[in-house]
Amino acid sequence: MDLFKLKSFYTVAELGSFSKAAKKLYLTQPAVSTQIKDLEYVYKTKLFDRVGRKINLTHAGETLMGFVEKILETYEESHFAINLLKDAREGSIKLSVSVLPGTRLLPKLLSSFRESYPDITFSIDILKSAAIVEALKQNKYDLGLLVSSDEHTQRLELVEQVIYRDHIVVGVSPNHILAQKNSISIRELSGLPIIVSLKNTVSRQALDRFFNHHSIPFTIAYEIDSKSMMKTMVEKNLGISFFSTLEIQAEIDLGWIHSLEIEEVPLFRNIKAVYHRDHELSPSAKAFYQFMINPENNAHFPENKQK
Repeated sequence: MDLFKLKSFYTVAELGSFSKAAKKLYLTQPAVSTQIKDLEYVYKTKLFDRVGRKINLTHAGETLMGFVEKILETYEESHFAINLLKDAREGSIKLSVSVLPGTRLLPKLLSSFRESYPDITFSIDILKSAAIVEALKQNKYDLGLLVSSDEHTQRLELVEQVIYRDHIVVGVSPNHILAQKNSISIRELSGLPIIVSLKNTVSRQALDRFFNHHSIPFTIAYEIDSKSMMKTMVEKNLGISFFSTLEIQAEIDLGWIHSLEIEEVPLFRNIKAVYHRDHELSPSAKAFYQFMINPENNAHFPENKQK
């Protein structure tokens, strides 16, 4: 049976008019009438009652309408799916990233990704990790790249995959007494003046849990909402602080900050690729997500300890 005849039937029923249906379908009214007659011949029954200018579905027409709606819906879905496949190497991706992966990891990923997908474009917003989670829940972005202190998620709405485990170290001034060491025990941290970020950050929350878990008293010397300022204050020997290797690798290389490993319990922050579980990714977004989580594509990240 010709699908176009079913579409004509659906449009006439929807608009209640042969002329309006013909206009919407870019057909002549006689052509639409012929298609309806052909359907009535196939089903051997009338599908419309015509009373003057008013057109109503017959009982048989109403029954057929339910099936036609499903057929046309499936047809549209099939076109959508196939068109998406054809555009797998094109399209635009809406991406939200937090500052650390956005500045340290994403440029490397994009540079490699564009070698295979040069026609895919990106719209990128920098947000805090908590804001990225909320935005993804509201389907404002296709994908997110954020920092989490937890390796495994409890957010059932989201699909989260760790792409990089960022090693946490203690940063001290080269003039600090501890700068002669390469590692520090947890107990040695007790009482040292510490420069920390604000309480609503992933870093600060992880730090609070760390000290509370080990029952270690710690002294907050400064509470600052700027990683750049924290690094400068550490350089000036105003206190020590906890950083990820990604955050201070440049300062370590330049000799401005000395890093210490924590001896008993290595600390990590997890950088995750995230999307909403109920959000169907376009082929371009799916391609980039698969690219991000592929260990072969992020193996060049510094000190990547992901297994």
